[in-house]
Amino acid sequence: MILEQLVSFSNIYGSNEELVLAGGGNTSAKDGDVMYIKGSGTQLATITADGFVKMNRAALAEIFKKEYPADDAEREAQALADLSAARMPGEESKRPSVETLLHALFDKTFVLHLHPALVNGLTCSKGGEAVAREILGDEFIWVDACKPGYILSKICYDKMEEYKAKYGKQADIIILQNHGIFFAADSVDELDEMLVDVLCKLRERVTVDPFFDSGDYDGEKAQKCFDVIYDIYGDDAVITYEPSLESIKYASSPEAAAAVMKPFTPDHIVYCKAEPVYGFCNACIRGAINEYEEEKGYKPKIIIIKDCGYFAVDMTPKGSETAALLFNDALKVATYAESFGGVLPMSDELSDFITNWEVEAYRQKQNA
Repeated sequence: MILEQLVSFSNIYGSNEELVLAGGGNTSAKDGDVMYIKGSGTQLATITADGFVKMNRAALAEIFKKEYPADDAEREAQALADLSAARMPGEESKRPSVETLLHALFDKTFVLHLHPALVNGLTCSKGGEAVAREILGDEFIWVDACKPGYILSKICYDKMEEYKAKYGKQADIIILQNHGIFFAADSVDELDEMLVDVLCKLRERVTVDPFFDSGDYDGEKAQKCFDVIYDIYGDDAVITYEPSLESIKYASSPEAAAAVMKPFTPDHIVYCKAEPVYGFCNACIRGAINEYEEEKGYKPKIIIIKDCGYFAVDMTPKGSETAALLFNDALKVATYAESFGGVLPMSDELSDFITNWEVEAYRQKQNA
């Protein structure tokens, strides 16, 4: 019964693009000594019972008591090994979500983790925590941006212990800066109520909305850009062109584009690469892309062109469409953040860590 409920609400939330994009978000449910968690690389919109990994809750609890190496690679490798060892017999072929430990923190039956643009307008803004305190009081835990994986899980564990010591109960909401939000409840109806409550309170504070109707763009210039991009990436490249009002607004100048030149969340890195490239015209695209590739070792997925909007480039239709979908999300986040004190992208250090993190590389491969 619990697993059926988990599949049902996962599919419902996962099918709503205002809440979940591509392989983002995850869900879980606890049934006695067992926790079911979304498998890495699966999508909430289409997940079935087989897509969840059955975990031993006692084994997960033991992970928080261990000491791990300070070295990033060693620590994450050992923590992943322990996480894998916490799978129940018969689950060895499945890989649990990297955020499994965060779900295990909560005692409540169901946990929902999302990163919708409206929420991340808050989490990726300079005034995020202050605004969250104003609208939610003390009914949540705020976690500053930090490295994902075990480090994030341990920080959340410590903060949950502090919260319990102070209030005599667990927090049912955790908000992660530059990431998203967790809700925990004993029923699906409670989850719905909590989510709607937060979204409504944020909506009331929004002063600027993003618009994705087609904008006024230079069609001749855009066509020349297509030609140059194909020449650089090859005829097999797939280009998704986005000349929306929102895209053209951020492409209007280097100063306007600055708001979206750094990633806001891990998903933006996974699907769009860490940074886009900006060009004034088709004539300067080649130099900008070559310089980008020389510095980073790969070509950009997002190319922003003044007076045209942006182009999402990949070697597959799905990759190109997903990159555009996630970069549109970044544009939404940037616009919503204006209502919460202005944009606050991820630090270069954190961006580099996620770019090279094995778990995120695995997730991207699974959703390719």
